[in-house]
Amino acid sequence: MQDFFALNLSALADTSPKLAKRLQAIVPNTHYEVFLGDDVLNFNIIDTRDCTPIFIDSPIEQTNQKIIDFMPYAQYPYLYCFGLGNGVFYKVLLQNAFLKRVVVIEPELEILFIVLHLLDFSKEITESKIVFLDSQSTFQDVLLLFLQDKHTKIYSKLYNLHIFNAYYERYAALSIEFNRYFIKALEHCVISVGNDSKDAITGIAHHIANLPKMLHSPSLIALIRELRAKRAHKGDTAIIVATGPSLSKQLPLLKQYQDYLTIFCIDASLPILAREGIKPDVVFSLERVDLTARFYEETPKEARKDVIFAITTIVHKRLWRALQGDCVQWSMRPFGYTYYFGFSEYGYIGVGMSAANMAYEMVVYARFSRCILIGQDLAFAKDGSSHAKNAVYGEREITPKQDSQRVLLPAYGGEGMVESTSVWKLFLEFYEADIAQTPYPLEVINATEGGARIQGSIEMPFIKALEGIEMRGKKQPLALTPPPLEMIESNIAKAREKTREFLAYAREKKARIEEVFLEVAGLIEDLEAHKSDLENFDFSKVSSALEHIESIKEFFADETFTTCFNDAIQSYIVHQEMEIAKIIVRVAQDEIALKAKQIDLLYAHKYWLFSLAGGIDCVIEVAQKSFSEWECESLAVP
Repeated sequence: MQDFFALNLSALADTSPKLAKRLQAIVPNTHYEVFLGDDVLNFNIIDTRDCTPIFIDSPIEQTNQKIIDFMPYAQYPYLYCFGLGNGVFYKVLLQNAFLKRVVVIEPELEILFIVLHLLDFSKEITESKIVFLDSQSTFQDVLLLFLQDKHTKIYSKLYNLHIFNAYYERYAALSIEFNRYFIKALEHCVISVGNDSKDAITGIAHHIANLPKMLHSPSLIALIRELRAKRAHKGDTAIIVATGPSLSKQLPLLKQYQDYLTIFCIDASLPILAREGIKPDVVFSLERVDLTARFYEETPKEARKDVIFAITTIVHKRLWRALQGDCVQWSMRPFGYTYYFGFSEYGYIGVGMSAANMAYEMVVYARFSRCILIGQDLAFAKDGSSHAKNAVYGEREITPKQDSQRVLLPAYGGEGMVESTSVWKLFLEFYEADIAQTPYPLEVINATEGGARIQGSIEMPFIKALEGIEMRGKKQPLALTPPPLEMIESNIAKAREKTREFLAYAREKKARIEEVFLEVAGLIEDLEAHKSDLENFDFSKVSSALEHIESIKEFFADETFTTCFNDAIQSYIVHQEMEIAKIIVRVAQDEIALKAKQIDLLYAHKYWLFSLAGGIDCVIEVAQKSFSEWECESLAVP
């Protein structure tokens, strides 16, 4: 029998290097032996610890029965299984053209080692059609699977973890743990698209309105270069100051060391620091709401001297007006529509959902070797407070929920749980994902000394984290200069042209979607009129309409379309697609079932088309209004 291990291991080294390394360390025949049958695919694996075979009966007969049992899942694009068995079932499963990916958790690494010697999965591994996890795989490994494939969330309501056979019931606790990982990851992906398009529409409106102001400001690249230059001359440690309840106790130490560290703080922390005479180097804002402006309105002008204010193009005009006269550096968040306009030197930062996530990205871009977090509780304090003392909106800006709505997270230090919120939980998961994906060795120290545990960080008292910081040679303020006037004028001309193209493209796509919507709406009226005589109805019209719907869905394969509109429409389109997915995967056993499926798809897509056209119409309206403001407002630097 051919040995496929080298091929499989080479493929895994590219897609799952940690797993590949663990497989290389396996000592064969430790707990399992292989028993080959007459057929090359008819082999069993025996657990020598208790003489239990994976297959009680003939492996090939049980595999054939499992293939029959999985017929209802024949049109599922994503499948999740616990247990590899002898791997033959999955080789058959992967021949299904509908299947985009199967994730297989094998709790016994030695079983995976055996199967990868006997079967060639190298092509499927390379193409990510099959993903192997083992008992040492973490939630972050699972989350990354979903973050790397944006389509998985559409099928989240179809999720089920299939136990391979009775042998794997002995790993019930581990299968439950992985089931929790998958549900948590799917929940994260679905929640992250939102359930309200208003925020995204507002973001587009603000982005287009703020483009000229951004192009007057120093670029994101300029800020990163300045941070790297200052880092090289004055220490390699950055501190991110959030606004959790624990911040108050850290302020005396922060004040003592402020001249010898690079301090990044979120907007809500600025007034608190100002009251204590602490001046950060960079302050971050990324939200759309006007209430964020209060953090600047209530901070004295003197406290803002020599501070860089890193804000994004989606912020409200009240915020940038509050910063007039300060050194403001505008950047773009990594939303589709911001990519459309170009100007990559001003982007892209703000992947996560909070200013603290944005600050962490800046730490990484500037290549600091140490990052200390303080005030990053992401949980309520024991007294029920949600924010630090002297927070602008009060220490109890957010109140704990009723028991049925409480969110509990592992506590800092690993002892017990702390109460949080669903939003903070999402911030935490973004933080953990950012830490896991940091592309170089960065020591992340959580010196919050309270709140929720942040996986991937080192928990350490703030005073200990500051050991070794040299308190001599005070740092110099960061210095940025705006681009030359000629570059500003050239870039604004480009932005004007791109905005016109954006509007023209949106109107073209909206017209085509409305055309198909009217066809579908008319056809549904005909079906309603003939519902008592559907046998004589011309179903070729239904087939044709579904083809036209597919042509609209092909818009989503067009990078320009998704770049322009995905952020604005995904919140409701994804939720509709999750319901439509239930119809798509339905197996039609005969012609009657097929016609019923076609009718259901037609009805489901009527509102889908209406919503899609309406969403693009909203984008056109706000983009045109913001573009018109260019002519009405001064383009002077705020």
